[in-house]
Amino acid sequence: MTRPLLVSDDAVLVDEVLRLAAASDVEVHLAADAESARAHWSLAPLVIVGADQAARVAGMRPERRRDVVLLGRHLTDVDWQRAVTLGAEHVAALPDAERWLIDRLADTGDGPARHGLVLAVMSAGGGAGASTLAATLAAAAAQDRRVLLVDLDPLAGGMDVLVGIEDVTSTRWDDLADTRGRLSIATLTASLPQWAGVCLVSWGRDGVERVTPDPLSAVLDAGERGFDLVVVDLPRTLDEQTELVLGRARRVLLVTAATVRGVAAASRIAPLLRERSASVGLVVRAVPRGVSVSAVSASSQTPVLGDVPFSAAVAARCDAGEGPSLSDAYGRAVRRLLPAALEGLAP
Repeated sequence: MTRPLLVSDDAVLVDEVLRLAAASDVEVHLAADAESARAHWSLAPLVIVGADQAARVAGMRPERRRDVVLLGRHLTDVDWQRAVTLGAEHVAALPDAERWLIDRLADTGDGPARHGLVLAVMSAGGGAGASTLAATLAAAAAQDRRVLLVDLDPLAGGMDVLVGIEDVTSTRWDDLADTRGRLSIATLTASLPQWAGVCLVSWGRDGVERVTPDPLSAVLDAGERGFDLVVVDLPRTLDEQTELVLGRARRVLLVTAATVRGVAAASRIAPLLRERSASVGLVVRAVPRGVSVSAVSASSQTPVLGDVPFSAAVAARCDAGEGPSLSDAYGRAVRRLLPAALEGLAP
């Protein structure tokens, strides 16, 4: 049973819900009475109980479940005690709830919501390797999760170039520039390029040079609904778009080279990130004869989640269009870092 279940014998209400379902490109299973709804109650991704059938369905004592909506043509139609008995999570009335119900129906077409985590990655200085870390973390996580990688730095050369798929014809920020509201997860996923099991939103060679809040919010919303993890490669600017991501990120990874300048940059940026995000952790890129990890942590007053080695081989792979690897020393370090990066962030 993959279709939403509508339990109603109110012809006007049924017609309205079917119209909204058509607008959502979703088919609805109609049960005219409580008894015919019984077999589908626990299996449907969404149950809509019309106010006309609320008493009968409640009398059936259905098992408690999530995603039950009590719907009437007017709020005065709704018996709130019945809503409690049904275990309804939402009580709605048409036409006021039309937009909400369209979105809720459309969500069922995308499958179960995943409540994806947003993980942001930012560099504390030029050349610290934030983009490489973001890509490698995403690839490591994609071994057992659905992962969306979002390139939000228009001046970094393009994440698609970094991973070697710049020649793939697919959706990029240019194509999403006019997006407003809800994005279909299935449509977005099918249109995006993939690398190492990761869906990627990146920049084109031409077109928009910045993404506005509306399409960014739409992409993040789709990412949270349809993926287990959304990794965002942030620019080193605190503009409106960065602030939006920081407000939604469950954790920010601040990447810094183990150099005096890198430590100074991290010490300056970390307090600003802590004001804007729930959790900030450092990732230190080792350099020959560099500053110690403990010194980096103490100077920035930020916990170090892990360190990654300096690797000329990684840069060479990316220049050759091969992208980072999970099997070399850098990739193994990132795989060790992943549990710490996600620790305590379960939905």
